[in-house]
Amino acid sequence: MQTEIAIVGAGPAGLTAAIASAGAGAKTIVIEANPSAGRKLLRTGRGRCNLTHAGSIEQFIRAYGPFGRFLSHSLHEFSPRDLRRYLAEHALQTRVEDNGCIFPASDRASDVLGVLIRDSEKHAVRFLFGRKVSAVEKTGDGFVLRTYDMEVAARSLVIATGGVTWPQTGSTGDGYDFAKALGHKAVEPRAALTTLITTEGWPGQLQGVGVENVTITARAGNRRFRTAGAMMFTENGIGGPAVFDLSRLITDFLGGGEPLIKVNVDLLADYSHEQLEDKIISDCAKHPKKRLENIVGAFLPRSLALNLTARIAPTSSIAAAQLSKSDRRRLIGLLKGLELSIRKTGPISQATVTRGGVSTEQINRLSMESRICPGLFFAGEVINVDGPCGGYNLQIAFSTGHLAGKMAAESARASRD
Repeated sequence: MQTEIAIVGAGPAGLTAAIASAGAGAKTIVIEANPSAGRKLLRTGRGRCNLTHAGSIEQFIRAYGPFGRFLSHSLHEFSPRDLRRYLAEHALQTRVEDNGCIFPASDRASDVLGVLIRDSEKHAVRFLFGRKVSAVEKTGDGFVLRTYDMEVAARSLVIATGGVTWPQTGSTGDGYDFAKALGHKAVEPRAALTTLITTEGWPGQLQGVGVENVTITARAGNRRFRTAGAMMFTENGIGGPAVFDLSRLITDFLGGGEPLIKVNVDLLADYSHEQLEDKIISDCAKHPKKRLENIVGAFLPRSLALNLTARIAPTSSIAAAQLSKSDRRRLIGLLKGLELSIRKTGPISQATVTRGGVSTEQINRLSMESRICPGLFFAGEVINVDGPCGGYNLQIAFSTGHLAGKMAAESARASRD
C-alpha cells in the first residue's frame, strides 16, 4: 500500500497531524495498534478532557520551562486560541474554569474525539486500526512500515505514538524504538505528573483525604521549586495537582542513589503565619472548651486535624483553653510547613505524562522534522517535552501535531515534485 503521509498513532497528536496533512492535499494514512482512536484522550481530565489552558502564548512558553523555546513556534502555528476556534467551528464550544483550565462545554472527552475523527474522515484520511507497526525502514524515496499483514510505503512519516504512561491505552514506547532504528537517541523515560512516595508511613492512614489549596516547596540540587493547588494523601505518599506539578520538576533528581528530597507543605496557604496565629488565638478564646482537633477541623478535614493535633498532645486530646504558646507555635509550624521526605515517584505506568523521549536536539522546532532523517517528523508525547497540569500537555499534542502534519505534507510534495 502506498501513500504520501503515514502517521503512526491515532491519539490527539496523530489525529491533528492527519487533519493538517490531508487538509494540505496530501494522501494520508493513520496506522493505530488499537481497534479505535483516542483511547488515552478519552481518559484525560477524568473523561472531561482538559483541552488547554487560559493565557497568552508567552505564558504557555514560561509554563513549559526548559521546553518552552522548542515549543514556541508550534504554539504560534496552532495556539490555544486556534484550538478553541477550531472546535467552535465544528460545533463544540469550550468553557474556562476558575483555575484557567479549559474543557469542552459538554464535559465529554468523547465529543472532542468525535470532532477529530469526523474532520479526519471529511479530509479522506484512511485509518488502519488494529495494526501494530513492527518495523520502520528508510528507503531511497521515503519509508516502509511493516505490520503483521501488510507494508505501507510513504514519502513522509509522522511518529505520534505517545510515551510509556497508561500502557493499557496503547502507549508502550514503540515510538522510541522506531526513532532509534532511524538513528535517533531517546532520553530515558521518567514519570511526570504523578504521585510522590514518602519515607513516612503515616500518609497512608489518611488515604483519600484532600486539601483544596496548598503550597509545596522543595529543594533539589541547587534549585528551589514551588507549586500550588489541591493535594491528596495516598496509600504511600501524596498526590493531587500540586504534587503532580512538583513531580515533573523533581523527577530527574529522584532515584539513582540521589538523596531524599525534603518538601514542606503549607496546608493553609490562604493564611500568613500571623493571620493564622491570630485566628487560632481568637477561636480558642471564643471556644475554650472545644477540643483542639475541632478548632483545627474548622480549617482542614477532621481526620487530618486529628493526625496533626495528636503530635501536639500525643497521649490525649486537649481543650482549646489548654493550648500553650509553645504548643500553638508548634501547631502553626505543622500547618504552615508540614515536612515530608520524598524517596521516589509513583510508577511510570500510572503517571499522567512521560518525561523523556526523542531528544529535541535532533528535531527542528520550526517543522518538527528530524535533523538527521529527512521526511521524518515527530509529534506529541513521544518527544522529550512536557508541561504542568491544566491542559498544557494536550496543547503540546495539538500544536506539534498540527505543525508536523502541515510540514510533512510540504515535505512529501517537495519529494514528489
